[in-house]
Amino acid sequence: MDYFMQMKIQQACQQLDFTDKSIKEIALTLGFDDPYYFSKRFKQVTGMPPVKYRSVNKD
Repeated sequence: MDYFMQMKIQQACQQLDFTDKSIKEIALTLGFDDPYYFSKRFKQVTGMPPVKYRSVNKD
């Protein structure tokens, strides 16, 4: 996996954990024009989609 992609996903995890930004906002912040592509890449790296990641870590 590309190092820069891993870093972007790590930043996304932090934003999902500590902010209430939408998935679309986080994707745009990290340079993804397409939130669906962002979700796909996020799932490849973490093993779960961003929505599930947020719900699991909020509990």
